[in-house]
Amino acid sequence: MPGQQYKYFTPAQGAQLRRLEITVRGVVEGVFAGLHKSPHKGFSIEFAEHREYVPGDEIKHLDWTVLAKTDRYYIKQYEQETNLRATICLDASNSMRYGTAALNGPGGKKFEHVTKFEYAATLAASLAFMLSNQQDLVGLMAFDSAIKLEIPQGNGPSHLHQIFISLEKLTPGRTTDISGVLHLLANKIPRRGLVFVISDFFDDADKLITALQHLRHARHQLVLIQVLDRAETDLAYNRPITFEDMEDGSRLQIDPKLIRDEYRREVQAFLDMLKTRCGQFRIDYVTAYTDVPWDKQIRDLLQRTSRR
Repeated sequence: MPGQQYKYFTPAQGAQLRRLEITVRGVVEGVFAGLHKSPHKGFSIEFAEHREYVPGDEIKHLDWTVLAKTDRYYIKQYEQETNLRATICLDASNSMRYGTAALNGPGGKKFEHVTKFEYAATLAASLAFMLSNQQDLVGLMAFDSAIKLEIPQGNGPSHLHQIFISLEKLTPGRTTDISGVLHLLANKIPRRGLVFVISDFFDDADKLITALQHLRHARHQLVLIQVLDRAETDLAYNRPITFEDMEDGSRLQIDPKLIRDEYRREVQAFLDMLKTRCGQFRIDYVTAYTDVPWDKQIRDLLQRTSRR
């Protein structure tokens, strides 16, 4: 599998990502030893708290300093480390078909007009590889107005193969209901862990924030990756053009010069609001423009979301 070529993952990608790690800020629930803190106490490497000695405890875990000061026996407890359970949620709605950026893709392949979906799928495949490479469990969900693909959390070469092949078969379509789907995900994703949501997040702002709160209430660590094309944020056209809504098909002919300044202010206000509200609810937020090389975007994401 590592040497196999997929649409959204190549051996060259694997070589670049193999030494990178994804870590989490909070505790997670897992099934075997790994990189991340567990809510369960054990005997590992980072001190957590004391408890009173009871017959049967190993003497090597006694805190002799406390014994000397208090003449009482206490056992040192440590944070147990565990694997991470992660779920990657990918927007596969019609708005993700938009694309104007030229980009050098994995393995040097040239994309003349990379779509938001192609870029998002490449990020999803990269994250899945990294998580699996560090022995974490990773699942994939794709959605538009409903969940259209669900691969349970797993690990290993055959599991990664299933994720990569499934990404290749996905075709963006139908309208989106990000908020409604996120509410569903909050009830479907098993146990607390790390949830990546990759989307353009073009939805009603208040409904979107309420749905994100629902996921946070389920005690997941959230990472939002907002995939955008600069043409749709900058409106950098110099002649009258016809805009078509990629979800309902409606059309509108405008002269961009007449609305550009106001349009940019509105778009920036939406992006700033989303970033601010995410900060308030301890949700990691990253903007991913499709003209930024995928490997640079992954490293930027890790710098913003990981606490080493």
